[in-house]
Amino acid sequence: MFAAAEQDTLAPGLDTLAREAEALTRVLHALEAEHDALITSDAERLESAIADKNDALEGYMTAKGAREAVGITQNLETVTNHPQLSAGQRATGVELSSAIRVAGESCKTLNHRNGMLISALRDRTQQAINIVRGNDSGVTLYGQQGNAHLDGGSRVLGTA
Repeated sequence: MFAAAEQDTLAPGLDTLAREAEALTRVLHALEAEHDALITSDAERLESAIADKNDALEGYMTAKGAREAVGITQNLETVTNHPQLSAGQRATGVELSSAIRVAGESCKTLNHRNGMLISALRDRTQQAINIVRGNDSGVTLYGQQGNAHLDGGSRVLGTA
């Protein structure tokens, strides 16, 4: 978003907006990493991605709290009328506010996508457990002679 040198020259309100935008960018990256780990079924990467996401969310909440503490509340457009900002700083504030809004919407979309993927994976895992336990009535098993048994049999194939 903005380089550290640029942030040093920003008014306190803009500095908090820049930190919030950076924090949301970290959340976006963490959500992408979480998705990649889910797709590849990489449990170790998933644990790391979830930890990164939680850290990023904590950073975002801290940055959001700092923004609100300097008087820029839920309506980020209040930066356009903030009494402590020059016209140029207000323009930068509007740009940062827009970036925060867009990043927030992207985070919401990615989080929803990951939630749907987790739900689908959980359902498939439960189906597999039901088959192994012999609880799935829709399973067709084949006997020694190759005949289909639609009842699924009465034996448990294993335990989970």
